[in-house]
Amino acid sequence: MSQKILLLALASGLTLVACGEVNNLHKMNDTTQKMSDTTTEMNTTTKELSDKTESMKNTTGELYDALRQGNTVQLRRDAWKAILEAPTMFRKISEAGKYFMSYEFQLWNDSAQDADAGRRSVLAQQAAKEFFLEIEELAPRDGSVNVSIAPDAQNLQNIESAQNRQASFNALAISMDQINRKQVPVLAKTKQPMMSMESIMEEALLAKKDLQDGQILPENKMTYIREVLAHEEKAIQILKTRYSLFPLVFIDAVTKVGDMGLLDKGKMVLLGWDLDLDQLNTVQLEYYQTEALDRAIAARTILKKLGIKTELDGNVAMLLNKMRIKVAAPKNAQVAALQTKLIDLLRDLQKN
Repeated sequence: MSQKILLLALASGLTLVACGEVNNLHKMNDTTQKMSDTTTEMNTTTKELSDKTESMKNTTGELYDALRQGNTVQLRRDAWKAILEAPTMFRKISEAGKYFMSYEFQLWNDSAQDADAGRRSVLAQQAAKEFFLEIEELAPRDGSVNVSIAPDAQNLQNIESAQNRQASFNALAISMDQINRKQVPVLAKTKQPMMSMESIMEEALLAKKDLQDGQILPENKMTYIREVLAHEEKAIQILKTRYSLFPLVFIDAVTKVGDMGLLDKGKMVLLGWDLDLDQLNTVQLEYYQTEALDRAIAARTILKKLGIKTELDGNVAMLLNKMRIKVAAPKNAQVAALQTKLIDLLRDLQKN
């Protein structure tokens, strides 16, 4: 009897344990289901948040793009007006630098709407189109180059005068290689090349032969190449002007010829003039090399690549040829090296 009772007790115990385990399983299933439901809800919420975040990013990107476009247009309008109204070449050149640095391709940043691979090329095309339309009122219609002209100090109210238009055109020519420093960190990450109005023109003009030979160029580059080649004569005219301007900038820096009257200028041309290198400190020697003479050589190199005859403005060529270089024994090796480099560049330019 006692054995039967023991068996019954064991059976009851096992049943209770089994029922407990079943209840636990039910509870675990309920908990798992709730966790699954919660996970689904969280995934839905996360997706909604992600969609909202993406939407906010797109909206912010569009807002930034619209603001940048409006701001840069206004900056260029202000700079253009300042170029025309500036009473000196120095002021005109300063304002021209600001004008070029405010083009949108200078502010491309590889994010938001700029993440589109072809966006930078489109911005370059828009810049080239705007620039060529703007300079139509300034560039001499006959394609000539006249770099010796200065703003008419006696007639500053007439900004539409031929003299002021030519001086403004020259200021733009000398400044068109300006790079906005905003490009530097962005392009360091993207490994893309720096871009300026000068580089856009150079690339497009050099591409002309490739196109004539039947080569197919990337469509994103063709956007601005077409624009420049449509205005090829003006592009060549402004590059020729750059070539003659830089030697003149150097000559003016060391002689102040721009401040001279006609009589003194005539004497310089007829009798010649002295360039005393011993009067230039090391900073000046280096600065005149990099900011004037090196840029003149670079401008000439572009013209030669294009197969265009390199010819300095007549007055500039005459002033260079009438230059007499004076230099004593240098004080140290650094000065000697800088003086030698400057002399070599000047001799090179004298060959035209």
